[in-house]
Amino acid sequence: MTPEERALLLERSARIRRVKRWLRPLPRRANIHRYPVLGRFAETARKRIYLWSFREEHAVPALYAGCILTLLPLYGIQLPLSFLLALWLRANLPILAALQLVSNPFTVLPIWFSDYQVGRSVLSLVGVEAQQLSRSEVRSMLDNFVIGEWGSNLDRIASVFGVTTLGGIVMGVFFGLIASVVYRSAARRAASSYAALMVKIHQHRIRKAHDSKEG
Repeated sequence: MTPEERALLLERSARIRRVKRWLRPLPRRANIHRYPVLGRFAETARKRIYLWSFREEHAVPALYAGCILTLLPLYGIQLPLSFLLALWLRANLPILAALQLVSNPFTVLPIWFSDYQVGRSVLSLVGVEAQQLSRSEVRSMLDNFVIGEWGSNLDRIASVFGVTTLGGIVMGVFFGLIASVVYRSAARRAASSYAALMVKIHQHRIRKAHDSKEG
């Protein structure tokens, strides 16, 4: 094997190891049964190859759906929803689940606040005005959600939820587009390098066979 072929092979092996490290804490065929909700559907999930496929036709829908879902005001139920979306869209489950980590106790309030502002901007383009939302009001609504006290704020909460959902969808589509472009580019480079490696190995074997016949 030539130094160039060895370098290509090492690069591919390193790429595979990186992907495995990233996937370690995420739902996979080997550990999906350990997840409290997903474990009930472990056997069903293992039989569906597309849930674990990183081909573009399965990864790209996962990127779009994952970006949208993680930005929606659905914190706490995103992982089960990511499984249902993966089944419905025939999308990669680890990618969809990994993107839900973007929304966590440290980021959820800034995400929802940004969603609401984007939703207000979108509505203003069609002549609909939504009331300004302060960070303190977001915090108050979140506290009410946790303790289950909606009171007289139900109409306001429903309005905020709708505007926030709209903003989350718009932002999710935007980031999904960027992520899909990056993924397609990386996947094509990886496929090109792998194809080049296979061609070189094949040519090397032909030359070796030819030399052995002449000897």
